[in-house]
Formats: sequence, C-alpha cells, structure tokens
Amino acid sequence: MSELSKEQIADYLKDNPDFLLQHPEVFAAMNLGATHESVASLQLRQQQVLREQNRALQQQLQQLVAQAKQNEKVFQVFSACHRQLMRDAEFVELAAGLEALICEQLQISECKLIKFTDELQPLLDKRLEQNNHYLGRLSEQEQALIFAGQSKSAALYLIGELPSPLAILAFASEDELHFEPAQDSLFIFEFVKALQERLTALS
Repeated sequence: MSELSKEQIADYLKDNPDFLLQHPEVFAAMNLGATHESVASLQLRQQQVLREQNRALQQQLQQLVAQAKQNEKVFQVFSACHRQLMRDAEFVELAAGLEALICEQLQISECKLIKFTDELQPLLDKRLEQNNHYLGRLSEQEQALIFAGQSKSAALYLIGELPSPLAILAFASEDELHFEPAQDSLFIFEFVKALQERLTALS
C-alpha cells in the first residue's frame, strides 16, 4: 500500500473538517509549534483535549483503585467466613454467624442461609435450575420466600446438587446495581464449595 502524500492528507482534512474532533487522540498528538493566532487557538484546543484525556485516565485509575480495595475487603470477609465454618457445629449457629459477619462487613441489607424446602422450589425452578447461582432483581413474591424486607437486587447461590440441594445462600441489597449478572463472584464461589462440604458433614 502506497503512502499518502501531504496534498492527499490536506485534501482529506478539508473534505472532513470534523475529523480531528472525532479523533481527539490524533489531535492531541499533533505538533503545533507556530505562534500564529489561528495556531494558538489550536494549541488551546489541544491543551483542552489533553486535560480531558487526563481527567478520564484519572477517573479510570480511581475506579481501579476502588475496585481493588473492594476486592481486598471481600477476600478478607470470606476468609473470615471460612473460619466461621469450622467454629459452628449447628446449622442455625452457622447461619446466624454468617449473617452477622457478611451484613456488617459488606454493607448489604440481608444475608440468609436457608435450608432447602419445598417452599423454595419455585425459586429454584425459575432462577437456579440452569445455573447454581443468580444475580439480579427478584419479584416481590420471590423476595418474600427468603428475605424479611424488600430489596432492589439480590444474589442467590444453590448449596448442594440437584435434585436435592441442601440450602440457599442469599444476599440482598437496597442498591439496584449492587448485584448484577456480570459481577465477579470468584471469592463467593470458593466459599460456596466449602459451605457445601460443611453442610454435608453436618447433615
């Protein structure tokens, strides 16, 4: 492929006057060394583009730092949950301990570990039959099966294998974006495996 000539580039820019606005990264990389008034205005625009790019990078960095802090906190909480599994020898004690620990540390409205009964079958059929977990919104009827109050988003994890699961581990939040399908659940999946082993030993 032959290189474009300066004249071809100039003609293209004339035919597409908004090209630099649509591609600010190209504009930011341009060398505008002259002091002509029109060039000076371009230099000001270039500085503005660079500042906007800098702000965007700072926001991305802040988001990454915040996410890293949250991941560290989640890791610490579920490490404590693993230790809780070894201390409690009764289902009721274990459920109460996990609820207190997780709700306090992760700032969610409810945490429930509930033995599976026939009353929970509709929830399993609709939300957990294809996958052993669900993150998102629940209907009022579904919420009433598990939670004491209303929630805007929830996370459900099936403990045990179909067709006879042992329990459901459920979290509720008043933030509609707190639990959503794309959320990383690595730490909780590892805990669910350990919880299943523990409940199997207690049953």
